[in-house]
Amino acid sequence: MKKFLPFLAAVILLAGCFSNQTVQAPEEAGEPYNRSARKAYENKIKYAIFAPFMYEKSFFSYYSLGKKISGPDYKGYYKVHFINGPKAGQEIKTQNVLLKVRTAEASELRKGMVVLVNHWDPRTHDENTPVDLWRKGVVYNLAKLSEGLVMLEFPYDRNDFMATKETYSLKNIWIILNPQQRDPRIFL
Repeated sequence: MKKFLPFLAAVILLAGCFSNQTVQAPEEAGEPYNRSARKAYENKIKYAIFAPFMYEKSFFSYYSLGKKISGPDYKGYYKVHFINGPKAGQEIKTQNVLLKVRTAEASELRKGMVVLVNHWDPRTHDENTPVDLWRKGVVYNLAKLSEGLVMLEFPYDRNDFMATKETYSLKNIWIILNPQQRDPRIFL
């Protein structure tokens, strides 16, 4: 056992030296929410629509970018071609589309407002990461807005008054312009 301990210590020391060579600390990385690398992606958003790829008929649907092929038909269904995300290249028919969104400004956010949030976190994903996960949320708390953070809640249905709450950067939050959205828990 005495001969094994110095060997084990040397292995742990060497493993520690080589494991973090390419990892950069967040402080050294500069601005953690640098949008310049994502400019082409955000330009796509201006001309695309959002279509649900999971949980299609509910408030908690997950969205990806799509291109409107046709619609709405007499029942309100759009035919959409997914640009990216898990169903990239596929076509679907759905009623639950978001036709127009834009980036959010701090001054226009209000508690209870329904917004679209991008779960892509530039601190943990690089530009080539295939993550494209968008979701509707309700603004819950603006106490840390001066730091660029907004707390959102994600209700599952009209009876979910203990919804999950998560904090996101203001730069990941988008305003839904068309169609108008409302919190599913508002009955009137």
